[in-house]
Amino acid sequence: MSPARFLWKTMPVVGVCVLAACGSLPKAATTYSVHDFGPLDSAVLRPVPFPIRNLEVVPAPWLASNAIQYRLTYTQPTRRQFFLESRWAAQPAQLMEVALKRSMKANQTAVASSGCRLRIDLDEFAQIFDAEGVSRGVVEARAVLLAPRTDQLIASHAFTVTRPALSADAVGGVGALREDVLQLSRELLDWLDALDAEGASRLAGGVRARCGA
Repeated sequence: MSPARFLWKTMPVVGVCVLAACGSLPKAATTYSVHDFGPLDSAVLRPVPFPIRNLEVVPAPWLASNAIQYRLTYTQPTRRQFFLESRWAAQPAQLMEVALKRSMKANQTAVASSGCRLRIDLDEFAQIFDAEGVSRGVVEARAVLLAPRTDQLIASHAFTVTRPALSADAVGGVGALREDVLQLSRELLDWLDALDAEGASRLAGGVRARCGA
């Protein structure tokens, strides 16, 4: 049989195989909802007592995507899952960084040319289902305050914030995680205020002096 005739006879088979392979691929959602944190509560906005040159939120590798993640702890506690038809507008760490910068009014008019560096290591940002239909938003993070120029550790603190979700779906999780971020903003600012007050009582200027105020 000639090569041309062989190819002509096998082309329909190849076509069927290609169509079968294409049919086996998972189908992406045609449309999906995009979420962010929405307007911030004005009560969260307040200044930082000392200069912060830079604030960054660094995500753990498993959070470096815009997926809205959840975990079913009552059936598969070790498995991370995500909602197919809902997404964050950006990575959660990026959304959190913008929210924290807005809440810290110290840099509202201009970026500080000197000051300490504040790094937030984001370890968890997910909707946790403790039982069927019962869930909560969980945010776990570690704040690290670093000295100017040397990046020497000045202080660190771990935060865990959780809020019940109003519904057992992506919308409920987004709402709970938004409240978590607002609460984290409050606790972070309280911690920075406490560092300033504690340092002033021990040293001349304390943390404020070390950050260049």
